[in-house]
Amino acid sequence: MKHKKPSTGLYKILFLLIAVVFSFCLLGCSSSDKNTSSSTENSSEISSISSENEEKEQETVEEPKEPVVRQALLSFTGDLMVHSYQYEESYDSATGTYEFDHNFQAVKKYFDKADYVVGNLETVLGGDEIGPQDFPCFNTPDSFAVAAKNAGFDFFTTANNHCMDQGTDALCRTLDVLDSLGIKHFGTNRSQQERDNIEITEINGIKFVFLSYTYGTNGIPVKNEYNVNLLDETSVKNDITKAKSLNPDFIVVLPHMGTEYVTEPTDEQKKWVDFLFQCGADIIVASHPHVLEPMEVREITDADGTTRKGYVMYSMGNFISSQTTPPRNASIILNIAVEKIDDNPAEITKVSFIPIWTQFRNGSNVNDFVVRSVYDVLTDSEKESKYRAKDLARVNDIHYETTSLLLNRDVPIEEIQEEYTFYERQEDSNA
Repeated sequence: MKHKKPSTGLYKILFLLIAVVFSFCLLGCSSSDKNTSSSTENSSEISSISSENEEKEQETVEEPKEPVVRQALLSFTGDLMVHSYQYEESYDSATGTYEFDHNFQAVKKYFDKADYVVGNLETVLGGDEIGPQDFPCFNTPDSFAVAAKNAGFDFFTTANNHCMDQGTDALCRTLDVLDSLGIKHFGTNRSQQERDNIEITEINGIKFVFLSYTYGTNGIPVKNEYNVNLLDETSVKNDITKAKSLNPDFIVVLPHMGTEYVTEPTDEQKKWVDFLFQCGADIIVASHPHVLEPMEVREITDADGTTRKGYVMYSMGNFISSQTTPPRNASIILNIAVEKIDDNPAEITKVSFIPIWTQFRNGSNVNDFVVRSVYDVLTDSEKESKYRAKDLARVNDIHYETTSLLLNRDVPIEEIQEEYTFYERQEDSNA
């Protein structure tokens, strides 16, 4: 029996049905892919927006940075000199050596509080072959510099009228000894290269340049021009210009000038101070008169119109010596506090001083050279047994003389202080 062929119409119906099903599948897959892609993109955008919002929130709540505050305290003393009385008192015949540490023992506590201690070394360290020498041409044992280092001195100005007392070799040897002890110096030089070298001294992150000069060398010829920094306008101006190019926070100048034993600055001193400030000095601490002279804080206007505070001490007087005749046995430890906040200009925040006295003899009338605080002596409950009556009277006078000269007022002995404030920066009341 033969099978009957399906009709052509049936084939057409089946073909159309398959085509419809296939098209439906394609449309479904395409829609699914698009939805998946869209979902992924939307998720990514949401994540990005969320991240940006979180960052903005973090930026919004981030605490302001604390300012970087740098501070430093500098202490200055007057002339460090050694005369015959001091050599004799410090000599140990058993060892054949000189011991000077006791000279500084009573004031070391003040140096310990400072970040940097500066003095005027008004003698030379020419060595044992020359031996100890007194005025007019000094030479001092190296152990004096060792004692000064032990006390806390960090820097000596060596430009003064006695720096050539024992000639060029002794001048150079002095610097060798200071280098060996780690005491920095400026004012005398072993070479032209050393003379031309002006460098930054960084103290607690605050940058200083120290410069020093002398009016002369007591008529003793200077072998090489570079050996001694003389007070010459061209040289000083060039040095300060070079110092300014290093961008220090403070330029400190230590000139040796004035008239001996006069307690008021001369017109020549005032002229030099004006010139130094004009050139760019910020702090001027002078020496030579061997007695105290007044101090000033000035408002300085520079050529570009900016203003700054400048400080000058016209003469620091003697720190230690055998010049025991009043007023040469009185002086101060000068303290200058400075501050720098972030990258703002550094400022002097406070100037204060501690009146001191150089003791010559102790209560037993035996030579005993010790630099002492006036406050420590006068407030000592056992002072009558420790000091001679004439010395207590002198220290009492020093209290009045020093406060009257530097504060321009009398301070009753009942109001005596260990340290007196000469200047203190006024804080901005709107800050």
